[in-house]
Amino acid sequence: MFEVPALRWGDLSDSQHGFSLLNAGKYGYDAKGNTLRLSLLRAPTFPDPHADEGFHQFTYSLYPHGGDWKDAGTGRRGYELNFPLIAFPVTSHEGVLPSARSLLSVEPDNVILTALKKAEDDDGLVFRFVEFEGKAAAARLRFPIPARSAARVNLLEKGDIPLPLEEGGWRTTLKVHPYEIVTLKAQFAEFAPPQE
Repeated sequence: MFEVPALRWGDLSDSQHGFSLLNAGKYGYDAKGNTLRLSLLRAPTFPDPHADEGFHQFTYSLYPHGGDWKDAGTGRRGYELNFPLIAFPVTSHEGVLPSARSLLSVEPDNVILTALKKAEDDDGLVFRFVEFEGKAAAARLRFPIPARSAARVNLLEKGDIPLPLEEGGWRTTLKVHPYEIVTLKAQFAEFAPPQE
């Protein structure tokens, strides 16, 4: 009878198999029996009585899977649809980095990086991630360059709780509670790239 708000995906599944409906920018889902629906367009009269008129473009994806939505990584697939990797060609040029390299890695799979930005008050980098499957995890972050320090901070980037650095500053590990949003701030020293 009623829609429920759901960001990026909805799912119908049991422990054996299921079906996820992923979307980019639509939030109203409803389910009845074995039918899952997504509202693509509303026709309100306020504030714009003509909102449903004209050309509209939608992005959604059908994702059948084995197991339940957690086993299938549906949350990650929803993020991938909403925030696709954008590649662009560049010309060959000299540089100090190796020809192939990972910018950042976050493990395990139930932890997703949702933001990477420059810190508000200094030259550090802020990494924000979330646990989306409802289970505690030991989140492991591998930095783009060795860190001088890392700290857990709040959403306002305050209240530094120092984190241990591993592998010469390349990595840190911290506990994450179910569905927790975590913000980490790291400071970096001058970088000397690894030799190939």
